[in-house]
Amino acid sequence: MLRVITYLSLLIMTGCVQSYQPIISNSLYSLNNSKQQISKSALNSPPLTAVINSEPHTSIIPPKYTNFNGVITITAQQRTIRLCHNDQIFNLQPNSHLLKQIKQLNKNKAYIEFEGQINQSLNPTHLRANISVEQLHYLSSQSKTSCKKPLSAASFQIIGSELNWRGYGQDNELTFIIKDLNSKWTIKKSVVTKGLHAFVETENDSGEQLNISFAGNGCIDNNNNYWQYETTVYLKNKQIKGCGQYPNQQDSIGSWLGHYRYKNNNVMIELALLAHHQANVRYLYSNGNEINESGYWHLYGSSGLKLLLTKRQENKANIVFHFRRDGVKLEADQQWRNNQNYSFNGSVLTLDRITESMKTESVFTLERNTSERIFLPENVASPRVSTPAINNAIKRYFTMHKTKSDHSKYWFSEYDLNGNGRKDLLVMLDWCKTGGCVLLVFENKVNGYKFVSRISEAQVPIQISQTQNYQWQSLLMKNNQRWQQLDFNGINYPAKVSHGIQANKNTFTQVQLISNPLTADNAIQIK
Repeated sequence: MLRVITYLSLLIMTGCVQSYQPIISNSLYSLNNSKQQISKSALNSPPLTAVINSEPHTSIIPPKYTNFNGVITITAQQRTIRLCHNDQIFNLQPNSHLLKQIKQLNKNKAYIEFEGQINQSLNPTHLRANISVEQLHYLSSQSKTSCKKPLSAASFQIIGSELNWRGYGQDNELTFIIKDLNSKWTIKKSVVTKGLHAFVETENDSGEQLNISFAGNGCIDNNNNYWQYETTVYLKNKQIKGCGQYPNQQDSIGSWLGHYRYKNNNVMIELALLAHHQANVRYLYSNGNEINESGYWHLYGSSGLKLLLTKRQENKANIVFHFRRDGVKLEADQQWRNNQNYSFNGSVLTLDRITESMKTESVFTLERNTSERIFLPENVASPRVSTPAINNAIKRYFTMHKTKSDHSKYWFSEYDLNGNGRKDLLVMLDWCKTGGCVLLVFENKVNGYKFVSRISEAQVPIQISQTQNYQWQSLLMKNNQRWQQLDFNGINYPAKVSHGIQANKNTFTQVQLISNPLTADNAIQIK
């Protein structure tokens, strides 16, 4: 029995199962006990024995939902969503209201905007995490081949169900369009009540008023699209019915973004909370070993954070932490692995917020690779002949985005962008406009190429920068005769070259990719 308890203790406190390497060895986390610091002698003691809760865990922390948009597929065999911001695919758990609206659309694919939550899969054999739908905002059978710009770009949006009219609220101004009349109205007051009702008061330069009420009953427009609100426009003693979407009053997540760290004599742990609810965790041991985990995060309750890790090294994982924030610290006293709840006998894992000064002193950070790479001047031209692996990677990209590759051609170069010794793939499609073409970036994984980024307005040659973010070299490209630097943000590169920052002349490595001119003669047909 003692041997079983000892094994389980190591399992929980180290976060390992069978072939996993230990996370913590013969030491406590940064532990607190009833808000009292543990004595120095305790820090040198063996790990505490963890307890496996025999009863299924039911969280008393109220959930926090996040806005998502994407393309859903619902058939008898499949219920998935492909998110717009990073093309990741999740299993979808639709509620009854969503299923009813999808049935009304009579389509198995649709564009969707909703509030939801990323959860661990209850089935440990699933390769994907789940997204549950709490509140449906917008559903349309249109835009199913690609994601449109999120409606959240405007403060609110309304559309007629009786007459041909539209309205957009943005930057304290309402643009109202009806029967070829485009008018501007200043927003004087905007109120939302418990998410179910909202009211907007506006006024034009002549002192006339246009007011809008929102009622959260759901609404179907003339194109059979679902909207979250029924709307009524009050204008010149007339009432005009329609549908609309009002912004959700969610807590800001910006204050949570950043890096958190724990360190003792054996290990350093760094957690990065990134945009679009992406999360990375890195463990660096005193013996030089390193383990990486990745997944997602979102707010949980008034001051809580849920961390779901779905990948450990190159293997799938199902690891969940519920952190609470104490000042600038994140604290957790239990975790879930494969849906089994583990506690730490009252001990607490504490991650401290990393300030900029602390980052520079850190042995490593998630933001920058500390090993300096040496670059020799090199011109990497686009070959005239491709490989089956490259051709298949491009075809998979087209398949993933439900786009036909007929008659499309491309140019490419291979270069190690993240310093792991494998050459990554940069593909320039012949989708070109005045400002440039579409560039695709693929990471060279052990099991094939993985799509990373789509960058428009790209021009050749592409230069490699000395600057490095999240282990990836920044890219340098011209835009309006000026060199722009595109930094990797932990997930992808900017969507447009013009979204980069002005390049510093000291960052050029003189490594040029696709250095030859793009011509019809040297373009490669997708097969």
